[in-house]
Amino acid sequence: MNIFLLILAGLLLLIVLLLFCPLVVKITYQDKVQLKIGYLFPLFTIPLEKKEETDPRKIAKQAEKKRKKEEKKKRREEKKKQKQKAASAEDTPEKKDNFVVAKIKSKGLGGLIELLKELVRILGYLLNKITSHLVISRMDLSVAIATEDAAQTALKCGYACTAIFPLLSFIEQHVKKCRHREQIYPVFTQTETKVDFVLKARIMPFFLLSGALGSLIKALKALEK
Repeated sequence: MNIFLLILAGLLLLIVLLLFCPLVVKITYQDKVQLKIGYLFPLFTIPLEKKEETDPRKIAKQAEKKRKKEEKKKRREEKKKQKQKAASAEDTPEKKDNFVVAKIKSKGLGGLIELLKELVRILGYLLNKITSHLVISRMDLSVAIATEDAAQTALKCGYACTAIFPLLSFIEQHVKKCRHREQIYPVFTQTETKVDFVLKARIMPFFLLSGALGSLIKALKALEK
């Protein structure tokens, strides 16, 4: 019995430690987006773009898999149509509305508005729960604005500043910690705008889990009203 309790206590301690190990996300943009995620181990890259296959044998296998998948899809659709025909031929009982639809129908437009307000409140709670514990250890933004016309370049540079700086200020106010560096400048010797962006952030899984559970409890309470 004592051994079982020790094992259980060890497992609980391990789970707690894992919940408080930071989850790290790194996003970079230099001509293409690259996403890296790290948890307990070094950051590993998650491919966002599919590489074009050049091996003829692999291309043939992919084509065969696609053909078989389409055939299975057609067979499923045919079976579904047959079931629908059989169901329409018989006297089927009227489908009952689910809980949410029944609530909206019973309260009308006011019920729908109340439900939407509650949904917005729950989403706001979840977002605040996450961002209040989010740490952005690095956010570097470099925008070299260039066009074929110097006047257009200056106007676009001003527009970019009025759009980007308030957004950065908003992020800084709503996250726990944010270290950022930005450069937005016009380039009159080029014709194409170049953007370099690096974002590295971390958060403990405990706060993600607590935010999700809290939102679920609030949603269940809202449905019970």
